[in-house]
Order: sequence, then C-alpha cells, then structure tokens
Amino acid sequence: MEQWKKRALELVLGLAVTNKKYPAVVPYTPQKTKVSEPEHPYFRRVAPETHGIPSSRIIAMLSALEADTRVHLHNLMVIKGGDVICECSAPAYDLNIAHLSHSMSKTVTGMAIGMLIDDGKLTPSDRVLPFFPEVKEPHKKLENLTIHHLLAMQSGVPFSEVGTVTETAWCEAFLTSTPTFDVGSKFAYNSMNSYMLAEIVKRVSGKGLCEFLEERLFSPLGITNYFWEMGPQGVEKGGWGLYLSVESWAKLGWMILSGGMFEGKRILSSDFVHTATLAHSQSPEKSGDFNYGYQIWVSRSGYEILFNGMLGQNVWIYPDGDLVVAMNAGNNELFQQSPALNIIRTYLKQPTVDGIMTTYRERDILLRREATFFEERHWIQPKKKKGGLGVLLHFKPQDPYIPAWDRLLGTYMFRENNQGILPVFIRAMQNNYTGGIESFRFFREGKHLFFTSREGGTDYTMEIGLYEYKETVLNFGGEPYIVRALGVAIRDEDYQPVFKMELVLPEMPNRRAIKLSFLREGELLVRMDEMPNQRIATSFIESMPVTNPKMELISKILGHKLGDNFLEEKITDLFAPILVGARYGCADYTEILEEQERQLQEELARTAILVQTLQKIWNAREGRERRKTRKLSHASV
Repeated sequence: MEQWKKRALELVLGLAVTNKKYPAVVPYTPQKTKVSEPEHPYFRRVAPETHGIPSSRIIAMLSALEADTRVHLHNLMVIKGGDVICECSAPAYDLNIAHLSHSMSKTVTGMAIGMLIDDGKLTPSDRVLPFFPEVKEPHKKLENLTIHHLLAMQSGVPFSEVGTVTETAWCEAFLTSTPTFDVGSKFAYNSMNSYMLAEIVKRVSGKGLCEFLEERLFSPLGITNYFWEMGPQGVEKGGWGLYLSVESWAKLGWMILSGGMFEGKRILSSDFVHTATLAHSQSPEKSGDFNYGYQIWVSRSGYEILFNGMLGQNVWIYPDGDLVVAMNAGNNELFQQSPALNIIRTYLKQPTVDGIMTTYRERDILLRREATFFEERHWIQPKKKKGGLGVLLHFKPQDPYIPAWDRLLGTYMFRENNQGILPVFIRAMQNNYTGGIESFRFFREGKHLFFTSREGGTDYTMEIGLYEYKETVLNFGGEPYIVRALGVAIRDEDYQPVFKMELVLPEMPNRRAIKLSFLREGELLVRMDEMPNQRIATSFIESMPVTNPKMELISKILGHKLGDNFLEEKITDLFAPILVGARYGCADYTEILEEQERQLQEELARTAILVQTLQKIWNAREGRERRKTRKLSHASV
C-alpha cells in the first residue's frame, strides 16, 4: 500500500480528531512567498449599451447574484466585444489584486503544453515515462500513459491533491501508484495530472512555468501581477497555486475567444485552441454542464468554454455572444455546479438589442450598483463616519475611537487547541500550522484598536477598523497574507455586549469571522467561522460511501460506537470552533481554565475510540494486501 495513503489518514486524525497542534506529516516549506502587487487596468470601460445590452439587464444580474445566498462573489468582470461593460468587487476585495485561482491554474499549464506542441517539441501521443528516468520502478500499467491522457484527465492515477500534503516526492508517488482503471478508459479529475505536465514543461524547455510563460504569455498580454506556488521538487504546482487578478484572467479568456491571438500577436496556434476546446473526456453529469477538453471545460451542448477552479473561480467564454466573464468567489462548490455561473449565463445569453442608447439615469444606477456590490450581504455593517461642522473644521475626528470596545480590552488565555485565525482550509492546503491559539489580546493606541492572536509562541497583530477595513500583512511561517479587518460592537437581544470581527484575505477565496461575548466576568466565548465552510467537507463525507463502498461499513462502525453524527460534528468543530478564554488576572482565571481542560480530556477520551477503530480497520486492510502480494508472488514462481 502506498505510504501517502497511510499518512493521509494520520493527517486527518491529527487535524480533525485528536486536536494535534502540528498535524503535518511532511516537513513544512513556505509556498506563498509574496503578496500581490496592484495591476493597471487594460480593457476600455464602456456602457453596456455600446454592445447592445441594456444597463437594466446588468443591474438585474447583479441584484440576482447578491440575492442568492449560495453566492459569495469577490470580484466580477464582464467583457463584451473586447470592452469591460461591468466590473465590481465585494467589500474589502479588489479587481487588481491577484486572487488564488485553484484549478483555473490547469488551463494556463495546458497553454504552456500547447506552446511546446506548437513548437514541435511535444506531441499529445508522447509517452510520459521517458521524461522521468529517475523513477526506477513505475507501475507497469502506466507504460502507455501519454501527454494526451494527462491533458484529458485520463491517467487513472489515485495519487491526488490529498497526497501532496502527505508526500514530498510527487513524481515518484504519482508514477508508482496503482491506477484505478486502465489508462485512457475513463475520466478522473486529478490535479496531479497537471503537476506532471508542469514537470514536463520544465524538462523539455529547461524553464519553470513562470519563466517559460513570462516570455510567451504573461509579457505579451501585459500581465505583471502574478505568482505561482512551488511544489516540494522546485516546480510550479501546475494544477493549482496560481494567483492572478480578475482582469488578467479576462485577458486569458479573451485570447482563447480570439483563437489564440492577442493584440495582433499569435500566442497559441488556432489548431491547438481548437483541439484543447474539444470534449476529450465525458465528465459525470453531477459535476456540471461541461465535459473536459485539454485542461479546460467544454459545454455539453452549444459552444461555451470554461476555466474552472473550486470555491467559485471561473472564466466563462461564450463565443456566440463575444463574451468573457471572469470571477473570483468563496463559494461552497467543488466544480462547475455554480449558482453564480448559472445566473450569469441566464442574463448574458439573452439576445442583444440594436440601436439602444445609454441614459444618464440608468448609467448612474449601474455605476452605483457596481460601487455598492454585495454591501447588503455584509456580515458586519461598518459604523458611519461622523460629519458636521466640528469635523469640517477639524475640531472633531471623523472616525473617533468607540468606547464600547473598552469592555473587551485585555488578554485572554485558552486551553490547548489546534485552531488559528488563518482559516483551516488555507492551513490544510498550505500544510502551514501555527500550533494553536494560546491567547487573544485587545488593546488601543489613541483612536486605533488592535488585536493580537498568539499562536505557537508567535504574535499576529493587526488593526481592527471600526469605520472601514484596515489592512495588515501577516506572515505565517514565511507565507505573507494581506488581511483586511473590520469590527463592530453591538448588543444582543438581552442587551449584552457582542463584538464581531471579519478578517478578509483579498488574495484568497477564504475569510474568517470571529464573534465574541462574555459568559461571565472574565470568561470570553469565542465563536469562529470561515467561508467557505464545513459544507465542503461534509459533502465529501456524504459522497464517500457512493464512491467507495468500504467507507459505508466504516461509517456504520463509527456510528455505532460514537453516534451517527460524530464525523459531521468533528468537521463542524474544525471549521467553526468554539473556544472559551479567561481574562488574565480575573478572579475566576484558574477555575475557567481548569474547567476547559477537563472538557478537553473528556473529548480526547471519546475520540480515542475513533482512532483505535480506524487503526484496526487500517491494519486489517494492510494485512489483506500483504497476503495478496505473497500469494501473487508464489503463483509467479
């Protein structure tokens, strides 16, 4: 059995079940090593009527997007005929800040392979194994694996995204894994297919993806604000990890819509663009309305093209309408089953209207609608700045300190845990764990409020805006993240003080929400949440018995021993933890912490049953595989 599978179980147990402070099973290396830099606009901005679309239609589309509670858009840009007819961002996000794109990265990796095919240095039928002579014992079933199979997601290799945080030798782990089906016979989405393509780009061109694409793609398209995370073998991840602004994605979509041309320059051959946008693999109906081409999605009916990344990253290309729509989001979605995309397609696939004129009234309504996009969906409504003659004459500040926050000032200590202010989704993907929250500290300097989370002996301090988001760059183990923070002090239905903080990471699909209240004097209740949330994980758990019948038996065993909803509860605790802290120096300080420690020990005793059960199942499975191997060995002799 592949070692990475055993490590994956160890990681899940450490992260979600046993409260392990540092659950990583492979050495940590920083991957996100820079923050985004602003990028200048490129496309011309015009009224929608310029291209035959009434502003009222765009206004209705934006209202529908904001009204659907499944939709959590960050950035949106609509290109029609090469012009921007709509652009907007949710509060604390920016159109010109590079945003993590997840699997949209695959399409750019596919473009690099296309350029090497155009150069005559590769063909889709080239076998993969000769590019990796250092892998001495690849699986025999992979002898016929080709570039085409990697591009079309037909390798059948099970070493996937989960394996990347449990293994450092990615190429060897991929090529020595036992395929789950005959190469080329089925479609199975796996980001490691794209990583292997990134490796091949470097081995053929002598350059990593960014260096190769700087000359061939990024520079010709005027894309200066980009970053691509590296894998442990010094190669860009290929299938994920690329940060680009929404306008840069719109440029890439426009280039594909133009058959590989941009500003009169040939970027990709029309032959490769045509081949890449054919359906080479039939994807499951439940994945959405698109089949799979070469690292790109193609509609099942009609002609639509899609770059897609999980959590709502999309570039939708509609050639018949001369349209490109680029968006970033933080949705609870894995593939292209996207409510946002469905709304956009509904409004923008409507016919254009010839000869319509822009009215000042509609233009003004659209501009205001764009400027206030998603403000109604704010988890926190910022306090309005003060006005009046005193402010005008500078006798009074427009944004004074709010005394209600004085109730919270101080330092609060917590029991041992493995939580952090960085969303768990990010920590798990980056293999970046901070050792758990030790304390929260709230303090003021003049009219400014500051918040410090101490984790694993390191202080992470940021300013909390009371009237607008305040920006800080926090460095988590060598990975810098832009954090924009906003807070509000309110009263609940019992007129008790409640403090809410939202930490937005504008480069990421993920954001953190923190709600604080008091159980008694000196005892702080902390409720943390993140978006996207546990629905992503619970959907995966619910689907496991369908994709792997053995999991149904395991689920039944765990349900019998620990309760039917045990796994769901642990996942919820991971994504939406509740912590109780004691204000340092308060009268009940020792009593509060001792009570929390007793509860922790009770939880660990309960979860020990889960660990033992899974370990028995795992040991039995390994024993069966060893017996099967010995039996096959004797038979061959």
